[in-house]
Amino acid sequence: MARSNFLKDNSSLIIGLVVVYFGYNKVIKPILESVGLQKSNEELEIEKQTSNPGSPWNPNYWRKGGATIITNSQVQKFIDTIWNAPGYVYDDFDAVLGVFKQLKTKSQVSYLAHKFNEAKGKDLLNWLQGGGPLSWPADRFSADQVNQLIKYVSGLKNY
Repeated sequence: MARSNFLKDNSSLIIGLVVVYFGYNKVIKPILESVGLQKSNEELEIEKQTSNPGSPWNPNYWRKGGATIITNSQVQKFIDTIWNAPGYVYDDFDAVLGVFKQLKTKSQVSYLAHKFNEAKGKDLLNWLQGGGPLSWPADRFSADQVNQLIKYVSGLKNY
């Protein structure tokens, strides 16, 4: 009885599966993400932060106590900078990143989110990302840019 070699006998199947896998991940998935039919990993991370009550993006996180709070005049300058950063042609993400680099703790981020909500009636994290690719000019910043902020904030000390 002849021995069977799995790889040799199923080489067409294996090649087909590899082509399908890479075709989906490199072609189909990016197209679905770009038209908003599938959420990217970055968008899923933003949703995770938005729904997490222990997230520093939660406007109530700073109330846990021991928070180093920033002054209202500083907060208003930060809100104005963030609010005015998106434009019709160019979004000034560096200005927004600069605001967050001035914050020293997660509680300060939460306080900023709280004051942003009071001043503008919007959730800061959701507002930063805005709508999808078909919502111009309300698209604001990309999911990659917002995730850059999330990663930066996650490295800050709590209070």
